[in-house]
Amino acid sequence: MIKAIAIDIDGTMTYKDRRLDVAALDAVRRAEVAGLSVVLATGNVFCFAEAAAILLGASGPLIAEDGGIVFDRVNGREHVLGYRVETERGLAALKKVFSDLRQTRSSRMRLTGLTIERTITAEQAMEVFRMEALDLVAIDSGFAIHVKSPSVNKGDALRKAASLLGISTAEIAAIGDAPNDVEMLRVAGLSFAVANSHELAKKAATQVTKKSHGEGVAEAVEKIIELYR
Repeated sequence: MIKAIAIDIDGTMTYKDRRLDVAALDAVRRAEVAGLSVVLATGNVFCFAEAAAILLGASGPLIAEDGGIVFDRVNGREHVLGYRVETERGLAALKKVFSDLRQTRSSRMRLTGLTIERTITAEQAMEVFRMEALDLVAIDSGFAIHVKSPSVNKGDALRKAASLLGISTAEIAAIGDAPNDVEMLRVAGLSFAVANSHELAKKAATQVTKKSHGEGVAEAVEKIIELYR
């Protein structure tokens, strides 16, 4: 039985310009009313995730920074699952190669990774990391290039969130759209990629919705409630 739903925000609950699709808001509240704890799982910084949870009405633990931070809302404890030291080395290596490299506005707030504007590709960043023998990955979320340790991911963060909820990952459904959602989609007992998703997310998910963005989230939530409640 599904007892919680982990949902990505940018590109999943929002449109490409990051405006919230109100269908996603309705879906989150519908899930909560049905007794399903909603876990927001974002690549964004923790303060963004916390504010979004309050506004949306999501009650579950929070996953931020691509899984680098898991916040237990019951006792107010922040679990940091990674470190930023290696990513700083990666940033320095990238700056030697790409003179126009710029971090995003929120990048300096991050504890476990960093984000750079999409003036280069994730593949270009990875080539530099390989040349410098840096144990880092670069992932294009569709909004920024996320640079982090391979050990920082939403899949391991989902396992931590499950333990905080006192349930197994098999009892969690996940909804996402991007490459940084892949591990979460694979770990969850049931997973959905919204119709506008990257192909990697679609391949990782157990199901792909017919609708995009927030309407896809609503479609998934309704299916979960119908089949598993």
